[in-house]
Amino acid sequence: MIKRMLLMLIALALVFGGIFGWKYYTAMLMQQRMASMKPPPSTVTTYEAEATTWQPELHAVGSLQAVRGVSVSPEVAGRVIDIRFQSGRRVRKGELLVALNTSTEEAELDRLQAQKDLAETQLRRVRELRSKNQTSQAEVDQAAAEVETLSAQIARERTIIDKMNIRAPFSGVVGIRKVDLGQYVSPGTDLVNLQALQPLYVDFTLPQQNLRHIREGMPVELTVDTYPDRTFRGEITALDPRVAQSTRNFAVRATLENKEKRLRPGMFADVAVQLPEQREVVTLPKTAITSQPYGDSVFVVQEKKGPDGKPVKTVTKRFVRTGDRRGSQVAVSEGVSAGETVVTSGQLKLREGARIKVNNEVRPDSNPSPTPPNK
Repeated sequence: MIKRMLLMLIALALVFGGIFGWKYYTAMLMQQRMASMKPPPSTVTTYEAEATTWQPELHAVGSLQAVRGVSVSPEVAGRVIDIRFQSGRRVRKGELLVALNTSTEEAELDRLQAQKDLAETQLRRVRELRSKNQTSQAEVDQAAAEVETLSAQIARERTIIDKMNIRAPFSGVVGIRKVDLGQYVSPGTDLVNLQALQPLYVDFTLPQQNLRHIREGMPVELTVDTYPDRTFRGEITALDPRVAQSTRNFAVRATLENKEKRLRPGMFADVAVQLPEQREVVTLPKTAITSQPYGDSVFVVQEKKGPDGKPVKTVTKRFVRTGDRRGSQVAVSEGVSAGETVVTSGQLKLREGARIKVNNEVRPDSNPSPTPPNK
């Protein structure tokens, strides 16, 4: 009985051992097959690094200023009886903007004119009496002085009336009005802002070590956040003769045309002063650069023979040192040479040695001076 049970146990052990051994063997074969299989190549776009001649630039943050810009305000007090301008519209030099109530001043002008007429009549009489030697020269002088005094007072009153008609000091665009009909305004009250939008100044500062490079007439380029794809051009027209002791920077002013009236005073701008020297740089599209905490890198395309003897394209990762950026291009000073091909899109799918498939039907832009699509 015991012998039979032992034989049965041995037989069961052999059966289950065979089953488990087969399962293990097939699993090992499957694992080896999966390990030998390679992932399909990733589709990417590429770009061949090229050597380009760039002009060195000095960069700064500037502020746009109007060549002429003021807050229009009255010189005398009065009550507003007429507003002739519309907010945001262009006005001409000398155009009436705001009229104050001049009834009191005009009445005073009439009174003074009547007094002058009387004084002139009195002066004629005194001069006639003087010609007959019936009065003294002192009375003639006093009558003449009275006429001159009244003439001065009349001129003063007319000046006050003229100042109560507030006119545009130059041609430009008015802002949003800050005064209402019937409002009493005092001297210096801000009525409206007036700006001449063409041309414009851009004021910025540079470190003192750059003073020897800067000259009047040098070209500048600037961009603003409002129009990120647009570059505006001007030239340096003035240098401040002193260096600020607190910052050791000197002020620079450039002038630029603003024919389209897109730029406005008060905007901040990124300014680039183009120096006359030129240098050779290797450029890549910005999309080719992968920025990480430990540095910038690119995937460089390499071509080698596969197991079947056919050429296979793979990638290797390289760290690079970047420099200036212009438009959609970036200068690379180390890591990539002219003529090498780099990946410009699809990097997230790649790893060291990964196989790739190149499709450049649609690829990222690489232009140092891009223009808006509608231009």
